[in-house]
Amino acid sequence: MKNISDTRSVLSFYLDSKLHENLRIRLYYDQIKTQSEFFRACVESYLEQDELFMKFLDDYRINKQVQSKAKVTKSAKLRKQGGKLLEDLALTPADVKNIFDILEEELPEL
Repeated sequence: MKNISDTRSVLSFYLDSKLHENLRIRLYYDQIKTQSEFFRACVESYLEQDELFMKFLDDYRINKQVQSKAKVTKSAKLRKQGGKLLEDLALTPADVKNIFDILEEELPEL
């Protein structure tokens, strides 16, 4: 049986104490139980390329001059093309996660 420490990672970073206080107040107001819940939701949205989260991130990258507007626009265009391709291939998010299992079923000789 796996230890919980074997399946979890700890992230830590520094944040201005006033920002941290405001975060805790906002989370309480929005009825988000823990900071961990909030950050897990952010990480999952980012990794799943959630459309709303990616719009936020694109805006952040442009306004904070992390990337040029051209690069951000190109990334958004590529994400849109990828989504269209998945739609055209009729792949569900579950299919994408299990793409190797699907390929193995379809092409057992590989």
